[in-house]
Amino acid sequence: MTDFNEEKNYENGYGRKKKKSNKGIIVLSLVCAIIGGVIGSAITSALVVEQKATNNGGYSGENITINSKKDYNVATAVTQKAMPSVVGITTSATQQSIFGAVESRGTGSGIIVDEGGYILTNAHVVKMNGVIVEDCKVLLNDGTTVDGKPVWADSSIDVAIVKVDTNEKLIAAELGDSDDLEIGEVAIAIGNPIDMAYQRSVTQGIISGLNRYVGQVDGGGYMTGLIQTDASINQGNSGGPLLNEKGQVVGINTVKVSAGEGLGFSIPINSVKPIVESVIETGDYKVVSMGTESLDAVQLQRYLKKDMGIDSGVFVYRVIENSPAAKAGIVEGDVIRKIDNEEIASVDALRATLYKYKIGDSAEVTIIRNGKEEKVNMTFTDYSVADDEKKQEENKENQKQEFIQEMPREQNSLRDLFSEFGL
Repeated sequence: MTDFNEEKNYENGYGRKKKKSNKGIIVLSLVCAIIGGVIGSAITSALVVEQKATNNGGYSGENITINSKKDYNVATAVTQKAMPSVVGITTSATQQSIFGAVESRGTGSGIIVDEGGYILTNAHVVKMNGVIVEDCKVLLNDGTTVDGKPVWADSSIDVAIVKVDTNEKLIAAELGDSDDLEIGEVAIAIGNPIDMAYQRSVTQGIISGLNRYVGQVDGGGYMTGLIQTDASINQGNSGGPLLNEKGQVVGINTVKVSAGEGLGFSIPINSVKPIVESVIETGDYKVVSMGTESLDAVQLQRYLKKDMGIDSGVFVYRVIENSPAAKAGIVEGDVIRKIDNEEIASVDALRATLYKYKIGDSAEVTIIRNGKEEKVNMTFTDYSVADDEKKQEENKENQKQEFIQEMPREQNSLRDLFSEFGL
């Protein structure tokens, strides 16, 4: 009985020796694992941060402070300062089509440069059907539209000045110094892209390059010495300002290269300042002249169907007596390749380059004569082709014919070239 009862009690746990509990050990292990995980994560995080700092040139970001409560950033401040001086310019003209007379319209931008009503813009902004318009409409910052009239323009450098007469208060923009620009500086463009629906749009970028060459552009002039920027410049921005971080005008937005993104170009304001000052003071600007009549050398070779071994430059077919060119020793048949360090690729390039000089300046002219390169020194005087225009017209045809007759018979196709250029 006893044995049975003892067995029964054993089965029921009575009188059985109890085993020690493992719960404390398990809890302790979990706590240690958690603590170890936290410590390991902290060490790993510290190592990763240190590695990132090393990979980023040692910048940990600990000393960087961003003040998001600042009232103005650079773009905002520049816009507040310059916007009142930016205008919209619209032109219109009637042209014939298969449907009869159709009115075409053009839009662009401009910069008020004098409180007396003088506005700087591109020549192609005030040009319709290849001709500078007689009048245009100017939209001021306050929404007022006034009549404007182009008073000076030269398509060879794509610059024009429009005059408005109004009782509205005009605020002139501050002109900066484009010679002081450096690549990487802030650049802000304001204008009217596409049409007036997007008037006074502001885009921001940097100065991407200086002294850029673009060449002949549709509707504009010969593009050289330009400022390159990645601030968005689109059709309609033409004539608007390119501004530095001080809100000063450093360029006139003029062209965008559609072959790539972020390739906008502006005319340096320093190259235009003498024109603005002269037109305001005298109503005109007198460009220095060499006193030559010339043709693009490449086109001349193509028309003559003869390789003269010249890949650029202008061919001089006439030198006017007592002109700077004549005094420097330039003669008919010379090919002008450079003026100082400026490459002369075409007649338009020559005209654009001459805007960099004034009366009394001297320049070294590189020419090709009889297949050899020579250099002559030339000094610009107050000589101007316009001074003896009447005399030139009287002698022009005779001298042209004399020049043609002196050339071999197979080169007489030059007559066609003269006709094309209206000479």
